[in-house]
Amino acid sequence: MKNKRDIFIGRPFSLFLAGQGILSFGEAVRFIAVTVLMYDITGSGVSTAAGIALSTLPGILISPFAGVAGDRSGGAKRLVLMDGFRSLAALLFIFAENITHIYLLLILISVSDVFYNPSRRKYVQEITGKKGAFRANSMLTGAGGAAYLAGPVLAGFLTEEYGPVPLIFLASACCLISALLTGSSIAAVSMKSSTIRKPDSHEAAMSCLREGIRYCRAVPAIRELLAAGFVLGFCTLSVNLAFYPFAFDMLNVTPKGWGLLITVYYGADLFAMFIAGQMEAGSGKHSSAVFYGSIAATASIWLIYAFVKGYAVVLLLQFAEGTFMAICGIILAARCQITSDREYMARVVALSDMTNGIGKLMGMGVTSCIAVRFSCIGVFAFCSAFLLIFAAIGSIHSGRTPDRKSSRPVVQ
Repeated sequence: MKNKRDIFIGRPFSLFLAGQGILSFGEAVRFIAVTVLMYDITGSGVSTAAGIALSTLPGILISPFAGVAGDRSGGAKRLVLMDGFRSLAALLFIFAENITHIYLLLILISVSDVFYNPSRRKYVQEITGKKGAFRANSMLTGAGGAAYLAGPVLAGFLTEEYGPVPLIFLASACCLISALLTGSSIAAVSMKSSTIRKPDSHEAAMSCLREGIRYCRAVPAIRELLAAGFVLGFCTLSVNLAFYPFAFDMLNVTPKGWGLLITVYYGADLFAMFIAGQMEAGSGKHSSAVFYGSIAATASIWLIYAFVKGYAVVLLLQFAEGTFMAICGIILAARCQITSDREYMARVVALSDMTNGIGKLMGMGVTSCIAVRFSCIGVFAFCSAFLLIFAAIGSIHSGRTPDRKSSRPVVQ
């Protein structure tokens, strides 16, 4: 009898995995370079955080239609196109003359991410199947973690020595390499006929979108995923907004110190991959317990932020937070792919992205109000309490809801 670890993923996924790892390295490098560039221009951690947060908001309106596009044919090729687009957009940071130009470029990249994510999730489901979804998402998370082990520290060092321009060129090149490897992965996929219905290219986008919404409403497990996406979007955006001034204005971190924080946080993805490898498939009650337990642990870490001022302690907390959040991400991604029928996959992901974006928008407003009265410390405490409440409610609800792996609801 085959063990779940023995599931053969194959050459297409191996090529895609390599491309995603290189892409993550490029994103890590670009993130550090652009963050330092913005801080140099504005001189404020709050302004830097606000710019990065605001850049994600246009995706709220675009996400549903990105899902419709992802469920149509040619979604995999769209990944190659988006990598090429991001490569060009990254180069434009070199010519940015003020903070407004940087904000606009961040918005462009954010919009490309909106179209990228649904097609990416659907492609992973197609080349690995539902049985390989949990392992595949663990490996993708691990590849991102490996990239972030080296990327931010290297970027922090090079930024102090040579400025952000060399890093921007490097980030652009990583996007191009990712496009080539993804294209090779697509070429390696055997062309097989499928009886699964795909949205007709002539079918109205709004009709496809309504059908996808009805499908999500009909499946309790997907409704739970959407709720989790909203809450995590709200809380993580709020904490991120508070963490920038906490790091730059209270801890007074340098570019190297900031790079190390990012490395430790995202590098924990690699550790999370090994932990997730010990778990069973991501749709059972065991994974629900791990998911809500990880959320509760994250909330506890946020509360500790409110009482510590030492860089070394924060570094350790970043590793723990990054590990727990990565485990949550692996479980959410795997359960989405296992639960969703293939023809609705991209629309489910897109609607999840949209609810996540709405959560971020609301989190931004609430954070602004709290930060004015209680500073970033109040934000940490509030988000911790909110996330703990959600974890408690989710744990109780998941224990009462029967597991659903895949059953096709009737969508009128």
